[in-house]
Amino acid sequence: MPKRRTLIREELDPQSLEGFTEAQKLFYASMGYKPYLNADEKVVWLSPELHGLRIYAKHRRPLLKRIFTGKNIQRPLRRKHRPFLVKFFKHNWLLFLILVGVMTFILYYMRYH
Repeated sequence: MPKRRTLIREELDPQSLEGFTEAQKLFYASMGYKPYLNADEKVVWLSPELHGLRIYAKHRRPLLKRIFTGKNIQRPLRRKHRPFLVKFFKHNWLLFLILVGVMTFILYYMRYH
């Protein structure tokens, strides 16, 4: 669906459309879409739900509601960062474990041999 939504003018008859093959018409009809003519004079295929949304979207909010209710601005959530040392040990724990093992072996070998 395009992001730019134009006003829907009228519903068209699928058999009277030009520029669409019979296979395209059958495909859209099988999915439940109907052709509509929009304000830009283009044919738009919409389902009944989307057509209802287009009709509802063109109604404006009442003036008092727009004045007294502000926009709900949501602040972006910030990621929590771990300290550098914690991340370093977390990523290299196996290397440190091997180094501690080698150091204990060297100390044991030097002390008792």
